[in-house]
Amino acid sequence: MKSFHKRFFLILIVVGPIYWLIFTEDGRRRSDTVILWVFGGDPIHINFREISKQYSKQDWMSVFDDVDWQCRDQASAFGKSLCYSEISSYNGIPASYISVFFNDSHVNAVKLVYRNQYHQQLGADLQQQLGTPLNREHENAENMLQWTTGHGNVMIKTEISPDEEASLIWISN
Repeated sequence: MKSFHKRFFLILIVVGPIYWLIFTEDGRRRSDTVILWVFGGDPIHINFREISKQYSKQDWMSVFDDVDWQCRDQASAFGKSLCYSEISSYNGIPASYISVFFNDSHVNAVKLVYRNQYHQQLGADLQQQLGTPLNREHENAENMLQWTTGHGNVMIKTEISPDEEASLIWISN
């Protein structure tokens, strides 16, 4: 009987972590994050409550100096230049890339693209970080959740379809 308990315990030690990584939501999220990190993206941790248009491009680059930024001048509705980087995760949530838009060398907007299947987790992270969202009732922003910070607005769609790019936008006031 002692041998059976040892074998059973050893099987649990081997099968337990594999089961957790493959069949649980937390395990899949952590597996995705590690795989994305191994294949080239850096993790990034952002507190959207603290971002302000007072941050210069140099400030942004010094705070996130471990991220491989690619910058260029490109006029858009969000600014005159942008910096882009592939990332593995945002605050522990698997993501694809981040674009930071600068106007007169100051942060004007941030676009974060993340994995569709983590939309609910991202919403929960934003609620923990920023509180309860405001439902927008504007015809151009239908189905959007918005959080107002002291320096800007964070927006995500309420729901996204599987073929849609999942993204978060922060726009300065």
